[in-house]
Amino acid sequence: MPRHFFTVGRLLALLAMLVLRPTGAMAAATGEAYFTGFENFTAGNDTIIGTDSWTGVYPGWKLHGVMSESEHKVVGIGNAAFIGGFATTVTGGTSKSVYVHRPVTLDPLALGQEVATFSVVFGIKDSTVSKRDNFEFRIYNQSGGLLGGIQFDNSTLDTSVTPNVPRRLIYRLSWNASLGTYQYVLTDFTFLAETLETLQIRINYRTNRWTATLSDVPIFQDLTFYSGTETKNLGWVRVMMGVVNTQPVTGYIQPGDNYMLFDNYSVRTDAPTTTLVASKTGTGAAQLSWNEEAGYTYQVQYSSDCSTWKTDLAGSSHTATLTQSHSFTDPTLTIPTTRFYRVKRSYP
Repeated sequence: MPRHFFTVGRLLALLAMLVLRPTGAMAAATGEAYFTGFENFTAGNDTIIGTDSWTGVYPGWKLHGVMSESEHKVVGIGNAAFIGGFATTVTGGTSKSVYVHRPVTLDPLALGQEVATFSVVFGIKDSTVSKRDNFEFRIYNQSGGLLGGIQFDNSTLDTSVTPNVPRRLIYRLSWNASLGTYQYVLTDFTFLAETLETLQIRINYRTNRWTATLSDVPIFQDLTFYSGTETKNLGWVRVMMGVVNTQPVTGYIQPGDNYMLFDNYSVRTDAPTTTLVASKTGTGAAQLSWNEEAGYTYQVQYSSDCSTWKTDLAGSSHTATLTQSHSFTDPTLTIPTTRFYRVKRSYP
């Protein structure tokens, strides 16, 4: 099947940096728990399961594997994995999941890190036939409980144009506490056709907030991650093709020959950090700037001797609603010649 199609564009510099890291590298000092660029995997169909602790379903069906650079034709990235790409009959019901994943087994809170970040470079090749499917990255805990995910819909067609092409919608898969079930929530974004982009999912396990970006553009930001009864830790991030097309014979389904290429699969943990920068406004007032994490309370404190700290400046305490930069200007009309500042972050 034809596979050499992807454009790289804005991702070239990022890819060139990431592919230098070895498969399965462990780097506790940097917070990186797992990384692979699939360079140590054998290229070909059905070569993911059983390599570097990866597991999945439908081995031997040509529904996942690894492409060499000579096959996918994206210069500079080496090997890349794929899921889908082979139209074959699959038994069972009216929908079916084809997936691979690699256990990571992390408890960010127990590690004192709190934040887990998953990133991957991916692109979706459309079908050459009428059948089309959806692709997802799903997040599970260590017991195999689903916590959330992102779906890239390649099956819903835009009927306003001829020929009909996929609308390429992006959904957030989240637990709906009111309904007591998982729900696909449509975002305001679409993905690019046959183009490599970077997906990053950032989860704060203490505040239970998560953010997803696509090539550095937020798809959603600081929303509730999971509100069900499952334990919130990290077991694995599943790469999945959701087959949506039924066969004429009841009980059988058949995917299209669309597929998702994915590379630079990375999981890391980090503790939220606050970098404080002090400056002066045009009127000479002291101004403090720092990066803050949604859900935490930040209190500006000041002192004349770095021994006794005070917290009585008006507006000096607040709870962040978004993960972003923040600034505070000392409202004191006449600031002493020497004044020290610090910002205290309180956990929710």
